[in-house]
Amino acid sequence: MSQAFRIAATVVASSVLVFGVSACKRAEKATADNTKSPAGKPAPMPKVQYSRAPCDWITRAEAEKVLGEPLVSDPQRIRSAENPIPQADGDGCAYELKQTSQFAKSRIAIDIVIDDPGVIQTGFSGVPDVQKVFKGKESKGDSLVKGRWDYMSDLPGGITMAREGRIVAQVNAYGEGDKGIKLAEAIMDKIADVPFAQDSNDLTVPASDPDPCTLITRQEAEAVLGPLTMAPYRSRESSALAHASGASCSYFTGKHRALVVTPTYSNGAMQYKMTAGVGNLTSSKLGGAQAPDTLEGKWDQISKGPLGSLVFLKGDKMVDMQFKSSPTDYDGAVKLAQAAAGRL
Repeated sequence: MSQAFRIAATVVASSVLVFGVSACKRAEKATADNTKSPAGKPAPMPKVQYSRAPCDWITRAEAEKVLGEPLVSDPQRIRSAENPIPQADGDGCAYELKQTSQFAKSRIAIDIVIDDPGVIQTGFSGVPDVQKVFKGKESKGDSLVKGRWDYMSDLPGGITMAREGRIVAQVNAYGEGDKGIKLAEAIMDKIADVPFAQDSNDLTVPASDPDPCTLITRQEAEAVLGPLTMAPYRSRESSALAHASGASCSYFTGKHRALVVTPTYSNGAMQYKMTAGVGNLTSSKLGGAQAPDTLEGKWDQISKGPLGSLVFLKGDKMVDMQFKSSPTDYDGAVKLAQAAAGRL
């Protein structure tokens, strides 16, 4: 593994740790905050789905039909696409084909990951010396990679990463690359194009803090993102996982794409300093450009978060806007930030 790639993994892991600590603090702040939600009905909960075991997304018969040949055995749960060791609670699934070489099994291993913060792409897409060899391709608006994916890249170790919205397929096809991607596409077709929820109880939890969905209206969101497939809904902090009292609001546009807006109503200045600092560190290590903090708007400061989100500060309130898994770019996110800042 290259030195730059190790740095990227370390920086991204540090970013996740920072957000994990701040999430606990933010939950405490929400309880203590006296800010009231603007008048209006709470954001409705959408139709949702729940994650499955890795080999349950597609049946053996369906997989064989896609591959055009029989499997040697039933699909087997494995540790990961990168490490296909049988494991009862593993994250991947292996599909073994008839062996065509005496030196290696003909096998396709696939992970399906709900990658809400965009950690996987951030970890790989900006590393300069990795990108010289493993060049990722990213969609531009409706111009999708291979007519399907928002992002694709071959990763060190023989893994192909393909992202559709907030879902990532990692494929290790052992010389069967085309078949591996074809099977990953078939699995994605089996996943309903609606948000996920972590637990059914999350959909009925009473909300006691401000509704984050009041910061940006559906009309304002659609002017930038295009049509939403459902009303904006509350979601778990910094994710699109539906939650009736979630700290974030998600704007779902289909193809598993969603813009996620997360406000912090107090101690935002401290949070912004930490978030912007880690974001700048990530950009310097991964070779990415830092967002300017001099854009004119209804905020005091604006910057880029460690995972590519847009963050801005107004007084002691901060808003984090995850846009990389949505149909818009940085400029579109800034337009939506203008609306949100006006309501803080």
